Amino acid sequence: MPQKTHSLVVIGAGAPRTGTVSQKVALELLLGQPCYHMGEALGLHNSRRHIPMWIQAVESGLSKSLADEILGNYSACVDYPTASFYKELMQHYPNAKVILSVRDTNSWVESMQSSILKAMHTMERFPRPLKWLLGIGQADKMIDAVFRREFGDNYNLADSEFMARQFEERNDSIRRVVPSERLLEFRVSDGWAPLCQFLNLPVPDKPFPRLNDRKQVERALNIMTAITYVSDALATASCIGLAVWIGRRFLN
Repeated sequence: MPQKTHSLVVIGAGAPRTGTVSQKVALELLLGQPCYHMGEALGLHNSRRHIPMWIQAVESGLSKSLADEILGNYSACVDYPTASFYKELMQHYPNAKVILSVRDTNSWVESMQSSILKAMHTMERFPRPLKWLLGIGQADKMIDAVFRREFGDNYNLADSEFMARQFEERNDSIRRVVPSERLLEFRVSDGWAPLCQFLNLPVPDKPFPRLNDRKQVERALNIMTAITYVSDALATASCIGLAVWIGRRFLN
């Protein structure tokens, strides 16, 4: 990892499923430094340290020292969990600019339900020993904590009307809170031009990254589901084998 900078340049305030993976790659190309994303929090190199720290941030607040500890190797951040703390990050890093990534409300709701909601359900069924082996034993707790912080204790990702209202109200709140000179409202379809102008950086001589991370999520969900089925089958086979052994050992 690069030397710690303790100073974010860009704070992504947009919700998940608003092209955050494409933004991550684009910002890394522009800034030449890593960009934090939920995938970083869940990655093998960070998860055992970062997941408990994000839970701490939700429960006790994101202090400057905690933000530095988590984000010191990064020059930008997008997606949850960081987007949930955009106000705190704006205070901690007063020179950082803020990007609000947006998309059509109905398509956002559908995307959340077809990916994030399914991922949460799959995570609940994922074998606990494997969770701890991968360092994501508390991942579902962290994700739930962030959603409660964002949408309230009674949030329901399956409620389309609720999610649509929350998405629009959240975006409106960000527009009110962030000073206009510090805010860029951005769609991935906008490409390089507004992003580079906002950051005062030259436009790269390569296409803007447009990554369909839904396919990546679907592949990951399929793998996790397959592992869950195999684990359930092995557990069932083990129980049957144990029952047969007990029957032969003590009942014959």
